[in-house]
Amino acid sequence: MEALPRISLVTPSFMQAAFLDGCLTSVREQAYPSLEHIVVDGGSTDGSVQLIEQASSTLAWWCAEKDQGQSHAINKGLSHATGDVFGWLNSDDLLLPGSLAQVGAAFAADPDLVVYGGRRILRSMTDVDTPSGLDDASRPDALFTDPKVNQQSTFYRLGVVKAIGGVETALHYAMDLELWWQVLFAQGTDHLRFDALDLAVFRYHPDSKTVRDQAAFRSETAAILRQLAVQVDQHDLVAVLDQGYPDRIALRPMSVDGSKAPIIRRMIVRFLLKWNHMVHERSQFEMMRLFRRTVDLRTIPLDEVDTERLTLLDGQLRVPGWLAFRLKRKFDHLVR
Repeated sequence: MEALPRISLVTPSFMQAAFLDGCLTSVREQAYPSLEHIVVDGGSTDGSVQLIEQASSTLAWWCAEKDQGQSHAINKGLSHATGDVFGWLNSDDLLLPGSLAQVGAAFAADPDLVVYGGRRILRSMTDVDTPSGLDDASRPDALFTDPKVNQQSTFYRLGVVKAIGGVETALHYAMDLELWWQVLFAQGTDHLRFDALDLAVFRYHPDSKTVRDQAAFRSETAAILRQLAVQVDQHDLVAVLDQGYPDRIALRPMSVDGSKAPIIRRMIVRFLLKWNHMVHERSQFEMMRLFRRTVDLRTIPLDEVDTERLTLLDGQLRVPGWLAFRLKRKFDHLVR
């Protein structure tokens, strides 16, 4: 086995003093022999800076200054990273004991490895732990259409991330998903490895973006998929996404051409059915009605879950329009 690689771990931090000390301690207690821990604070005023100063002797670099958000902070940290492997750990999350040793061993064992991942523990606000799902390298299509992207437990070859340009600074919620797809489209899926090991803790709490702004995650994911659809000339799906997600976000392109159109179509159809098979708002109704009227699904393989979602969707759309949909929904509610 080769020598353990240098791991560059970036921690973006802002106003999370209640969790930051635990995060920093979980990294320090890894005792990984070749670790470069970089902390980028956005100018916190809650005591975070004092905690970082206390830990500064164990950090390769840190700063505390106003920035443009989490993605900008991650890229600022990346600009100081000199390692072989890259990951980021948010200031309210934790590494589990021995995680970096496992990551380092995986990259040392395979010089061609591009992505290594494990599970993460989802810790609720009442300290109830639930293990996450895990990506499966033997199912390459699912890595695009149904990725788990356990961000806290996912590590990349640093040179690959830097070649892409780091994370997309226009995104504030789905930057980990965009980076995942950037890497997979640029590098393929031959050099990925995922082990059923718990590597990190993802903490849900009232101030976490995942709890607070789930709609924003969906909106940014739609923007990423729209960018892909534009690049491979899938105009029918661009129109559908524009109908339901009209906010425009200017995003960088990905390494795709027309040969990727089939998988991109499956990615978008999966997203639309996952999040919009149950209609609640007019924008959803109009989007999914346009979807059913204009998108030919005969060439898009649907699994059992998607087929069930499509059946549920069609049952709701079997009305003349939005007003009829609302009246039918009220009637159905009354007769239950």
